[in-house]
Amino acid sequence: MPDILALIGSTQNVVLTMSAVTYRDAVDQYVKNFTQLGSILMIFLTMGSVAGEKADGSLQFLVVRPITCRLILCSKMLAMVFMTGSGIGVAMIFSSLYARYLFPGFPLIKFVQSNLLLMLYLVVIGVMTISVSAMVKKPVVAGLCSLGLWLLFSMFGSLGGSGEYSFTRLGTEMIRITEGYSMSLKPFVSSLVILIGTSEGALQIFKRWEPSQ
Repeated sequence: MPDILALIGSTQNVVLTMSAVTYRDAVDQYVKNFTQLGSILMIFLTMGSVAGEKADGSLQFLVVRPITCRLILCSKMLAMVFMTGSGIGVAMIFSSLYARYLFPGFPLIKFVQSNLLLMLYLVVIGVMTISVSAMVKKPVVAGLCSLGLWLLFSMFGSLGGSGEYSFTRLGTEMIRITEGYSMSLKPFVSSLVILIGTSEGALQIFKRWEPSQ
């Protein structure tokens, strides 16, 4: 981009300058893509995991058999974790390759470690969406509710003070780890609270669901 701007500026007799691009710009864009587009995609992929099967009647064939509601939810969440881990793994490999090619000083080990926080970020959204999907009857409702919750946590995370406890701050912590700084445990603790709270709340509501309804 600096070369392109310099070329355009020379033809128009205008000086166009741009600061040198470093691996920090690549990591920052990587985190933004996953925490924004990745979050919406995660909600879209998981919003019908339970509610969709309620709507089409396929879930009724499971609950009438000796399969517990906890097992159903756990299987959905484990499949989501596997899908998320596979996607992040592929993205991390290719991003590391081009980052090391473009930026010789790219901290590969720290970048790999920071991707664990990115996976936790997406898993929290996935578990939250699956939990909401188990509480409602329609995938669209689950998607809208989950999107609203994600936006609320995002706005809360943009605040100072107590906003540091929002799990959406994990993206910021990922950048800090890549740059060699220590990690704050505040968003990590809140992530665990959300994972446990939403999954247990969904389980209790899901147990009361009757196929005849």
